[in-house]
Amino acid sequence: MEFIKEMVYKFLISSGIVWYLMPIVKKYVVKSNIQPSNCNHRILDDEGCSMTAFKLDDKLLPPYGLHNFSKIKNLKIRDNDVLICGYPKTGCHWTFEIVHMLLNRSASLSKYGKVFEGYMEFLPEFVLDSLPSPRVLNTHLSYDELPDEIKAKKTKIVLTTRCPKDTVVSYFNHIQHLKVFNEYGGNFDNFFKLFMKGQMYHGSYYDNASDWRQVITSPTTANPIFVMKYEELKSDPEEMVKKLSRFLNLEMTDTFIGEVTRTQFKSLKTAAEKDPFISGVFRKGKTFQS
Repeated sequence: MEFIKEMVYKFLISSGIVWYLMPIVKKYVVKSNIQPSNCNHRILDDEGCSMTAFKLDDKLLPPYGLHNFSKIKNLKIRDNDVLICGYPKTGCHWTFEIVHMLLNRSASLSKYGKVFEGYMEFLPEFVLDSLPSPRVLNTHLSYDELPDEIKAKKTKIVLTTRCPKDTVVSYFNHIQHLKVFNEYGGNFDNFFKLFMKGQMYHGSYYDNASDWRQVITSPTTANPIFVMKYEELKSDPEEMVKKLSRFLNLEMTDTFIGEVTRTQFKSLKTAAEKDPFISGVFRKGKTFQS
């Protein structure tokens, strides 16, 4: 029986049928993740407004359930995978699309977006295995929580960073609009208090930044890491994309770099409005000083 299961799994992966059936697969993935049994905790603000969550040990995570987070460590990684890491709302979607364009040498947005083309803690393993190469995997997990093969294979990591003032405003907007698993009705002041206490999905912004700083500066870190600063991406996108392409060992013409950078935040927002799962989570994409 196990042999038959393995053969069926290999056929599904090698045939590419999952990729071609992604519109159906997306509905299945959302439905299977958004289940009451996947939530074991509620984050409460000072006025009793709450967000559903999954608590694993002392870590607060989105309410996807143990079956999703328990798979992460043993995920199979390909040699040409690129991984995008970053605290939520630090520019992960935008960076995903840029890396996707560079690796595929096409200045077009991905077909199904960051969530359904590589979000490791959300997608079932069979979907991740079915994604065509080169894969742009993405996660909000810390370095210590990444798949073991990420470190063993020295996978290239693109780390997104953003000013905490912009991050918390964007996070508040995200939570208010992402009604698929949340009904948070609190105000910004109370949300801000939760943010400062680290009572958020994936914990404290500041702990996350500190942990990644240690990873980047540690002489024992084997992974090449490129820091994608949101503010620099906004102020000088062409220069940032050029640096990123060099990090990925890709030779790109100035013309193509220009095409990639013209696919700006507005394009992402327009595309997202067509997807009911993430509609509304893109707001202005501005920096605190702009």
